[in-house]
Parts: sequence; structure tokens; C-alpha cells
Amino acid sequence: MGASAPQAVKAERRTFMSYHIRVAREEDAAALLEIYAPYVLGTAITIEYDVPSAEEFAGRIRHTLERYPYLVAEDESGELLGYAYACPFQARPAYDWAVETSIYVRKT
Repeated sequence: MGASAPQAVKAERRTFMSYHIRVAREEDAAALLEIYAPYVLGTAITIEYDVPSAEEFAGRIRHTLERYPYLVAEDESGELLGYAYACPFQARPAYDWAVETSIYVRKT
């Protein structure tokens, strides 16, 4: 007996929204925490047990932007859909240009 033919894949209709990328601001901290909190509370990927305060999160944004990018994706209404940032990979000088990246998107 020969192998059966592959099953037809049903095409999905996808709707794409318009968004733009901009540099994060400290004032974004509360909205970004809405995205981040489910990852802290429901997964192990953040290596955190407690959701940080908005003030602490704003400080993280400020500190990151001193040297690295911290970007947000924003829809046409101004709602933040996700964010990404870079941070040092290792503290040793040989790693000065190596970074670790983190990306979080709003769960729907």
C-alpha cells in the first residue's frame, strides 16, 4: 500500500491591524504591566514571583533606555499591544555587544 495523499489544509482568513513601533516611555509602565503580569503569574519565563509596581517598572524602562532599546507596539487607538527590550547578556567586557532580548505581547 502506498502513502495516502496529504489532507487539504483549510485556509484561514486573517485580519491584520495597523500598528506602529515607538520608544517606550516611563509613563507606559502601567499599561506594560497589564501585558507583563499574566506572564509573571501564569508562567515561569519571567523568573519573577511577584508583579512589580508601576514605579519599579518605570525605573526598569528608564535604566534600560540608558544604553539599550526599549520599544512598544501601539495600535491606531494608542493601546499598547506588546513590547521588546534588550539588556546585557553578560557583564564581562568581551560581551559588550551581546544582548539578551525579551518580547512580550498582550494575550487576547
